[in-house]
Amino acid sequence: REMWSRLAAAHTSGSLYLGLSAASAASAGALYLIQSQEAEDRRRVDHELVRMRVEAKRKATAETEETLARLRAAPVLWDGIVTRCDPSLVGHAMLTGSKPGSAVEVLEERTVGEGSYYTVRDVETGKVGLHPASWVERAEG
Repeated sequence: REMWSRLAAAHTSGSLYLGLSAASAASAGALYLIQSQEAEDRRRVDHELVRMRVEAKRKATAETEETLARLRAAPVLWDGIVTRCDPSLVGHAMLTGSKPGSAVEVLEERTVGEGSYYTVRDVETGKVGLHPASWVERAEG
């Protein structure tokens, strides 16, 4: 009963609504600070991801350039013919632009991840890159 009488007195004096307003303002301020911190964290993570992507691309490009420089003078292991191509196989190390029937020079045989790949040079274009081993057969002759 005493609680109800105190509540009625706070209602009459307006202090109940003043207290509720203050609590509401404090809650809104806290939510604003939390959202601001989350937005800043997202910006920081986004910036770091962009930096990491740029660094990874720079590193991959440098490694590819080193590999290409090494392979320009590499001896040909054997001559091959591309039997299949898939334009969805893209990447800085993949041979692009070849088509079934393209003559290639196999420079390296290697396993990358779960697949076997050949490092090949397209005879027509001079491009060097990886091609799935099962899609290259030995040229006759």
